[in-house]
Amino acid sequence: MDDIRKLNILVDLAQELGVTMRSVPPFGDSNAHPGGSFVRLKGKEILFLDTSAPTGDQIGVVVTALKDHPELTDRFLPPDIRELLDD
Repeated sequence: MDDIRKLNILVDLAQELGVTMRSVPPFGDSNAHPGGSFVRLKGKEILFLDTSAPTGDQIGVVVTALKDHPELTDRFLPPDIRELLDD
C-alpha cells in the first residue's frame, strides 16, 4: 500500500473517532513540528496537518494521534495500518 493511501485511511479513521482535522500552512520552523501537530484541548482532539510536508511525516502525526485509542483494539484494520499503529 502506498503512503498516500495509508494517509487517507488514517485520516478517515481519525475522523470516525471524532478527531477534528485541520489543514494548516507550513509552520515557521518545519523541523519543530514535521508534518503537523496533535493536541488535546478541553476534552477535544485536534489534528493539524501540514499538507505541504512529506506524506511520511503527515502519517507519523496521525499515527501519534491514534495510537492510544482503545476503540481500535478490536477493530479490523488493513495489515499495513495495524502495523503502523502497533509499532
